[in-house]
Amino acid sequence: MSDNNDRFGSDILKGLKRVLFTSSMEDDKAVSSTAETLAPHQNPEPAKPQVTESYLSEPDMKDVKLRVYQLLENMNKPGVDFFEVWNAAVEMGGPNSTNIKSAFTSLKFADKSLTKAKLQETAAAYMSGLKTVIETESQKRLEEKARLDKEREQVKSSLIAEINAIEQQIAVLQEKLVAKKSERDTIQQKYDPKIAEIDQKINTGKKSVNSVLTEMQQVLDIINKELN
Repeated sequence: MSDNNDRFGSDILKGLKRVLFTSSMEDDKAVSSTAETLAPHQNPEPAKPQVTESYLSEPDMKDVKLRVYQLLENMNKPGVDFFEVWNAAVEMGGPNSTNIKSAFTSLKFADKSLTKAKLQETAAAYMSGLKTVIETESQKRLEEKARLDKEREQVKSSLIAEINAIEQQIAVLQEKLVAKKSERDTIQQKYDPKIAEIDQKINTGKKSVNSVLTEMQQVLDIINKELN
């Protein structure tokens, strides 16, 4: 950056940062329309449907936008070009037609090589550089997304397999449980007849023995009474 450039842009991002963090909707519109205002020869891209991503909050958007401005500052070439005119117009109140013309006229005194063609060329270069960066970063994010998608599917498949195995185990246990309950419910039918038979045998045995004992006692009584 030349000394003359320092005269007009000692803090290149000052104006852009102020626009970024203001709450004014007009300032936000001015920043978002910069590319269209300062690059009239660029073919406008077709309008795309807006997608609201709830996980990307407004502070995150501002932080990313600030990093984009800082990236532009790093890309800024020596001398006065599109970046300095843009920033100067923002410092004047916003990149509208009047301020851009005033910034261009003022900065041309600092750098005689500043022309409309130079603004167009450097604007195209900065925009192309930004597009290259975002394409590269997007590709990295897509690769990360693909890795996470694959990992998610692997984890999901593993969990499904484990769940199926557990469900099979539960089904087997449920069958065993039903069988055991049925066995419990029929246990009386299985053992009661045998127990009753034993009780009957015990009673019959006792009665038989008592009957014999009675007969024996009668004989003993006769012996005790009649025999000398």
